Amino acid sequence: MAAQTDRRDVEITRMSLRGGGWIGYSEDAVYVDEGDDDRVKIAHDAIEAVTLRTLEWDLAVMSLLLVAVGAFLALTRNPPVGLVFAAGGVFSAYRTYRNRHELGIRIRNRPKPYTIHPEHPTQCLRTLEKTVSAHQD
Repeated sequence: MAAQTDRRDVEITRMSLRGGGWIGYSEDAVYVDEGDDDRVKIAHDAIEAVTLRTLEWDLAVMSLLLVAVGAFLALTRNPPVGLVFAAGGVFSAYRTYRNRHELGIRIRNRPKPYTIHPEHPTQCLRTLEKTVSAHQD
């Protein structure tokens, strides 16, 4: 975590995101730069809640069951169909694993939370909770 200065001399404390980019905290807002050219600025008073989802367990279990069904079909019934099922299960498990430790920021007047994948999710969650609770009091 390093303090860096933004263009308008606002000090932003940054944390890296897994896919590139960073999330930054300042006195008045949270900034997210996911590697593309536009930054997202979220004012502290617009943040309603912050959540951390470690893994989508239902998808992980269904993916592993799909691999098991595919392996059973490949060994006992129809190998090509079984391999297709197993490959689908492996792909689903891979995507589920990539979306682990998803940090959701619930923003007022927005139907879905803004989601990011920080490199250090627990530390990022604690920092966001402290920052937001200090500004909501």
